[in-house]
Amino acid sequence: AMGCKSTKSAGAGYGEAEGPGRPPPPKWAGTSGGAATDAHARLAPPEDDVLPWVAGLGGGRGQLAAAGIDGNVHVYDSGKRQLLSSWRAHPKAVNRIRPLDDDMLLTASNDATVRLWRLGADGAPRDGSEEPTLTFVGHRMSVSAMDVLGAEGDGPATTLFTGSRDCTVRTWDLATATELHQHKILRNVVTAVRAVPGQSSIVVQASEDLQLRLWDARAAPSPVRVVRAGPNQFICIDVTPDGNYVACGSKGFSRENCEVKVFDLRAGLKELCAVPCADQSIEALRIVAPDRCFIAGKDGYIRTLSLPDVKILHERGPAATAYTAFGVTTRPSGGLVALAALAGPNGPSLELLAWPDGNMDGEPALWAATADGTE
Repeated sequence: AMGCKSTKSAGAGYGEAEGPGRPPPPKWAGTSGGAATDAHARLAPPEDDVLPWVAGLGGGRGQLAAAGIDGNVHVYDSGKRQLLSSWRAHPKAVNRIRPLDDDMLLTASNDATVRLWRLGADGAPRDGSEEPTLTFVGHRMSVSAMDVLGAEGDGPATTLFTGSRDCTVRTWDLATATELHQHKILRNVVTAVRAVPGQSSIVVQASEDLQLRLWDARAAPSPVRVVRAGPNQFICIDVTPDGNYVACGSKGFSRENCEVKVFDLRAGLKELCAVPCADQSIEALRIVAPDRCFIAGKDGYIRTLSLPDVKILHERGPAATAYTAFGVTTRPSGGLVALAALAGPNGPSLELLAWPDGNMDGEPALWAATADGTE
């Protein structure tokens, strides 16, 4: 459908030579294995074991935050190209972070809670506070996904939507941390959720049970649409800014398993496209325009894709190790900047990438990087 091409020749996998008969993939000029060809700033590495999530912070300051499995949050300034702050958010791993307004941050954790923090200019809790503004308590297992409702043009966010390994989704009052509703479905181990832009109450949710669910959270949350999305498990999803399409990245160990699928939200999650795009699990998928998204995978590649007709436009890699997270934000002067996290034997490494002219199809500049994994 939609002219999609299912191709397995778009790029060599991590550690795999292109080889005779296999054409070289389209690469960003000037990249070789993720290494910089020009001088770039050095980022201080975060003191953590793995970084499972990266997100841009609010306020238009060009800051990005990385969540760590040691329970920390690490905030980087893309303009200064430096680590601003690292602080303890939970006693267990931070799985997800979600900015709220200009100076607030939600953190979801393996400790089964979500916490709301008010941040200072350096991205750390304001006034050095070690206590969150609010704590959302109710899940019985790790909180694996979350998003907020009522934002993005529909007024201030009022409701938090969370999903957990306890097979429940829950809604919460953001002002008081009061649980409003919960809904449990057997085997619905939540892997990802995303609120639909332009809709005040609609959420898309992926699960280990290979179903894709559309929830209406206006009252007690209930799935208004369920489609079988398998055979591969979705671990990252995002929705286009116009609210028309949801793109999903899957877990796997071969090109045929690691797909990007696109579903039409206007047609009840009708599947439009399924294209193998990586050789190992797609760990992050970020839509940055109605017709563009980035994916980052365990195969050591960052790829630019077209939407909704999925095609690999460009790729960067292979890096020395696997990508674990990828987040984007807008710089104060315009243009996109991304923070990409990689796993390594000596801890995580980071790359700060920028598209100065706003042309996301072109080569990003490597602005800064930690020493490990980039040389």
